[in-house]
Amino acid sequence: MNPLIKLLASASCFSIVLGGCTARQYDMDSSMGIAVHENLAAQIANPNGTPPTGPQGLAGGPSKAVMDRYVNSFMTPPPPANAFSIGLGSGGGLATSAPASSGTAP
Repeated sequence: MNPLIKLLASASCFSIVLGGCTARQYDMDSSMGIAVHENLAAQIANPNGTPPTGPQGLAGGPSKAVMDRYVNSFMTPPPPANAFSIGLGSGGGLATSAPASSGTAP
């Protein structure tokens, strides 16, 4: 092989390898990522960091009744439904009833 071709081939390979080691210059917008940071900040429950004033909602009596009903629902779970009778029975669903007859055959 010609020494000149070897020199040119090695120089081109060296320039390609050396070009891969340089740092890339990205041309990004100055507002890149602002929407992500704003969405993360919006997910904070109490951004001001003030202590909570206490629970807001039901008064003592009704809230105790709700909690008692919730706890008792785990002590006596509802009976399991029969999988073969779904949609059957006297639930008053979408089924229509037959018109009333006079009791005599036509």
